[in-house]
Amino acid sequence: MPKSWKIFSPPCLKVRESQYTMLKVKPPDGYPPEQGRYVRGNDYSPVAVCVILDTFDFAIPPELNELVMSAVDSGAALSGMLQTENIGLEKIICNIVANPNIRYIILCGRESAGHLPGESLLALKQNGIDETKRIIGSKALTPYLSNIPTELTDRFNQQIASIINLLCKPGEQDTKSPGLNSKVIEEAVQSCYQEAPVVFMDYRLYDIGAYPEPAIFRKIVAKLNQPQQAVELGKSKMSMGLVLHKLLPQTDCQKCGKRTCLAFAIDLAKDKCHLEDCPFLDQPEFTENRKALDKLLE
Repeated sequence: MPKSWKIFSPPCLKVRESQYTMLKVKPPDGYPPEQGRYVRGNDYSPVAVCVILDTFDFAIPPELNELVMSAVDSGAALSGMLQTENIGLEKIICNIVANPNIRYIILCGRESAGHLPGESLLALKQNGIDETKRIIGSKALTPYLSNIPTELTDRFNQQIASIINLLCKPGEQDTKSPGLNSKVIEEAVQSCYQEAPVVFMDYRLYDIGAYPEPAIFRKIVAKLNQPQQAVELGKSKMSMGLVLHKLLPQTDCQKCGKRTCLAFAIDLAKDKCHLEDCPFLDQPEFTENRKALDKLLE
């Protein structure tokens, strides 16, 4: 076992509810090991909520903040935002394997085109990683988990019984959509708490108790660069295009003459088109995004 690992076997708690006994464990000191854009809730909760952040930190839409807070208010162990398909996912893995009580993840918000962190999380659970630590089946730009040992990803996949997938498509604005609806997220969290199995959408949920192995406490000591093969498409213009795309309306309306907003963003980075070519960026709701785009293109 690597010397940097700390395995904790805290006293077990047996929570009595009506006619059954459920095993819960106290997370180790220092939990959660990784900092991030999340809120800590009930340590004995069986569920964490992952909201995809599809924009920059300085322009977080209020509906995403509402999802995070309503989830933790409903009883989630952790509720926060995921922005990237590599370091961001590694932090989530470290925090979850440090709390064996967490057995479900609710994935919500709208997917971030380019980074595809939501798809990468689902692919990780379904397929795992290959010998290069690349998430098998992910179409993201750099889905490599290079800073944590494979034992952590294996434990993550074993500990998480199910990912409840409420993820919306990129650019979705309708807050009545399940993945952007705080009431639906609250219902999903509460379903994971139930003594007897309940049906939530296509999922059969209930509190199955803590994972039977001790917590693994491990911090990401060094944030390594992703391996060279991870940047197949990562030429500077492509990378800049992905950054610009986060601030575009993402309607794929084709009024700019491009097939998608991502294609428009990449051509912006290559100086083959101009912000004025987008008919939506002059609208009031995109004022801050337009300012950020102007600054990035200076």
